[in-house]
Amino acid sequence: MVSDIILDIEGTICPISFVKDVLFPYFLRQLPALLDQYQYPLLEDVSDPVKTILLKFPRDKTAARDSLYSHIKALVDNDVKDPVLKELQGLVWAKGYHEGTIKAPLYEDAIQGMYTWSTRKDKKVYIYSSGSVQAQKLLLQYVRGINEPEAAPGKDLNGLVSGYFDTTNAGPKIQPTSYSKIAETINTSPDECLFLSDNPKEVAAALEAGMQSYLVVRPGNAPVESAPAAKISTFAQLDL
Repeated sequence: MVSDIILDIEGTICPISFVKDVLFPYFLRQLPALLDQYQYPLLEDVSDPVKTILLKFPRDKTAARDSLYSHIKALVDNDVKDPVLKELQGLVWAKGYHEGTIKAPLYEDAIQGMYTWSTRKDKKVYIYSSGSVQAQKLLLQYVRGINEPEAAPGKDLNGLVSGYFDTTNAGPKIQPTSYSKIAETINTSPDECLFLSDNPKEVAAALEAGMQSYLVVRPGNAPVESAPAAKISTFAQLDL
């Protein structure tokens, strides 16, 4: 029996292209002006939340504006799951979401599934993504159905989510111990948890931790020849 459903975001409930074609470019467009605000080398200023994050990058990178820009851009270009980068991205993306520049296109079956599970079937829905918890909440606060026009009013789905996990509070997504920690945190047995992701390594780690899991196959996702679990292409295929 499944009592808790844990969802990946990118490639699972949201097209993989949204992060790479919308969020990453938006962040990189904002980055030069953000860095231009400061004198270098950066000095600590607890009253400035942006500078507080920037100072978490290696000290040799914060000595000059250009070296810091190059370091951050390289992390983005190589899709490095750096927690400091994720924290900075979340802060920058907040501006785009709040201004209405960004809305997250979620698959209609994912929206329906989250609604049905949490409001009609008495199950709890959680998010586990490499993006920061702040970024997860922002994404789910400004949602449109993937088939809706970009100008459609945004939906806030955070009320359907019981908790959020990232690589900081749970651990790396390809390590079984991260999934064991999530189950312990939400006070449930791993075998009562269902984890859904487009990443076969994440699915394998969840299975090793004792969770149930399916590999989610969406348009644009990387092809997977050998999957550690059964594949689904829509949440409507799940009988929960």
